[in-house]
Amino acid sequence: MQYIAYLREQAATYHALAQRWLKVHKPEKAQECEDLADTCEQAAEEIEDHAPAG
Repeated sequence: MQYIAYLREQAATYHALAQRWLKVHKPEKAQECEDLADTCEQAAEEIEDHAPAG
């Protein structure tokens, strides 16, 4: 499903942003990005779990 792919792409983007924030010594911003990534991943999993088969 395209929503799942989109959410997983967003999660990957937020993970990458978190790494960049860590490089410039901004752990609070990195944590915000990691939290957003986690939210995207959880949403994708919930959609997958509730999607009709087929």
